[in-house]
Amino acid sequence: MASSITVTDHGLEIHLPGFDRSASISWHWLRDHDESEAGQDPVTKQRRVDTFSLGEVHPGTVCLDDGKATVTWADGAVAMCSRHLLESVAAECLATDWSRRPDVEPSLPVDAVLWPDPSIGPDEIELDAFLDPVSDEALTRGVDLLSRYGYLVLRGAVLDRDRAGAFARRLGYVRHTIFGGMWDLAPDLTDHADTAYTTVYLAPHTDGTYSHDAPGLQFFLCLQAAPQGGESLLVDGFAIAAQLAATDPETFVTLASVPVPGRYIEPGVHLRAERPVFRSTARGVLDQVSFNNYDRAPFLLPPELERRFNRAYRRFAELAADPARRVAVGLTAGDILIFDNWRTLHGRNAFVGPRHYVGAYLNHEDLESKRRVLFGS
Repeated sequence: MASSITVTDHGLEIHLPGFDRSASISWHWLRDHDESEAGQDPVTKQRRVDTFSLGEVHPGTVCLDDGKATVTWADGAVAMCSRHLLESVAAECLATDWSRRPDVEPSLPVDAVLWPDPSIGPDEIELDAFLDPVSDEALTRGVDLLSRYGYLVLRGAVLDRDRAGAFARRLGYVRHTIFGGMWDLAPDLTDHADTAYTTVYLAPHTDGTYSHDAPGLQFFLCLQAAPQGGESLLVDGFAIAAQLAATDPETFVTLASVPVPGRYIEPGVHLRAERPVFRSTARGVLDQVSFNNYDRAPFLLPPELERRFNRAYRRFAELAADPARRVAVGLTAGDILIFDNWRTLHGRNAFVGPRHYVGAYLNHEDLESKRRVLFGS
């Protein structure tokens, strides 16, 4: 028996051999996963359209031919999904037991300071004091603030890449990824086809949703600040989790139980991993927030769960985009911003002119280790 695709009032029904039921693909899913050049970058596969800002997606006209589904929408937009994509997500959906319900009522780390109010934040640290090989006073203070708040700003004055390496060694070691160890971030660089290497606004997100072990920490050393714009935007993911758990438990449960796949694609590389937006430890403590709508990979849920997920994911995106939740950090040459990538979403204001940062990842376990060493616990 061959696979088949049927158009219904609700979208598409995918019938696959080996399964006694079909998979339903909604109109919203088809618009959200547009594989045309208008819908996603043909090289990186990153989304170019924020589907959740479009409101309700109404039925379109479907043409099934040449191994793809082409949908023409009421507003004139045309979306395309390949048959391969439709069948692969349908098979994954049908093979998954969605009745499982893991522990979804975590507590927050006892020392976490939430900052939905931008007036709440850690004191800044002098970079020279942090790097002082004789005294650990500033290092201890900085590690404590970074652990409790999820970010830290260190003010410096010397433009020296070696200082970035020395800074990393005070906490652990630079983690090597497909981007290398320490990497340059500027709009005139073309080493990687990623939205970060542009001048446009970047919505708050976490890095490495395509990695099974996402980088725990990320830091930027500013070599050249943009003459206009380019401030880093930070959002406390733990504060969003706490608000949803208290005021919208259904949304919290959905975001804590539905695994969301992320992907990174460039020539010779195709990384993919998945985990819920909210992940807890085996002891029930909120451990990690993962959210990156740019790198979200295609996946399919049963219709009712898809509706709940879309509502929940949209709600998280709305909270993350709320200007009242953001801390804008402007760096000058020689400054360093470091943040907890398992907690703090980061973005960037659009900018004009040259802007040159040096970035790097570190492991979360190394910050935890350094804190235990410094505080004797």
